[in-house]
Amino acid sequence: MKDFLSQRIACPHCGHHIHLDLDASMGDQDYYEECSACCNLIHLNMHIDYARKKLELHVDSDDEQIF
Repeated sequence: MKDFLSQRIACPHCGHHIHLDLDASMGDQDYYEECSACCNLIHLNMHIDYARKKLELHVDSDDEQIF
């Protein structure tokens, strides 16, 4: 698996497409990026599945509630 990947995502707030550079060399990560169009925070949760050699990226607006 490559350590550096480029991924295109859609902002969960406004739908604007953003290009992200992901660094998988640091292991699992949980962080925020700011949308360049609407300036809202985007919650990114990156999990590396070493057994399947896959990187899972979960994108949400962080204001979603689970009941």
